[in-house]
Amino acid sequence: MKTLLGLVIATVLLVLASKVYADEPTYVDNVASIINNNCVVCHREGGIGPMKFETYEQVRPWSPLIQYKVANREMPPYSYDAGIGIQELHGDWRLSQEDIDTVVAWVNGGSEYGDTDRVVQLPDHPDPDEWNFHQDFGEPTLVIPSIAIDIPATGNDLWHKHNVSSGLEEDRCIKAIQVKPRGDAKSVVHHANSSVFVDGERFGRSMPYYTS
Repeated sequence: MKTLLGLVIATVLLVLASKVYADEPTYVDNVASIINNNCVVCHREGGIGPMKFETYEQVRPWSPLIQYKVANREMPPYSYDAGIGIQELHGDWRLSQEDIDTVVAWVNGGSEYGDTDRVVQLPDHPDPDEWNFHQDFGEPTLVIPSIAIDIPATGNDLWHKHNVSSGLEEDRCIKAIQVKPRGDAKSVVHHANSSVFVDGERFGRSMPYYTS
């Protein structure tokens, strides 16, 4: 009788353990879609991210850092006030609270892959050399080069603030702004913010487009 009771208890515990494990988010079922749709656009071969997140093997070593950055809303990078102003924005990179909670729970649960018989397919992202808003607005109508900046091989991050004339002499409607490093600049530019000034007064601040 004691043996039978022990088997029943053991079976119940196994069932409960299986249920808890089944409730934990996995990469293949819950997290891959979040990362592929929100992170891989930069963290990929030829992208501006410093590491690649195209496969589970690439993501897994970075999962604790991913959790930290996502939980603190530092990634995906999008410095926009969440409590003031219009919140329905085109091209909004911010993760929903549900997605953030899923990533946090996944890492806390051991960053498991899940069903090994399933293969995660990468989304069809645009060419990293293409302008981000090309499909919506076409090629940019105005490209303003920054001034040349020398970056030392070692040392702390540098903040460089400079004003560059647009050359415009008539009023224009701004649909989008993108900062796009050229050539070798991809390896040294971490992120950039763009602001628009008219006659020395701030006219409006653009959504910062971050680079790595």
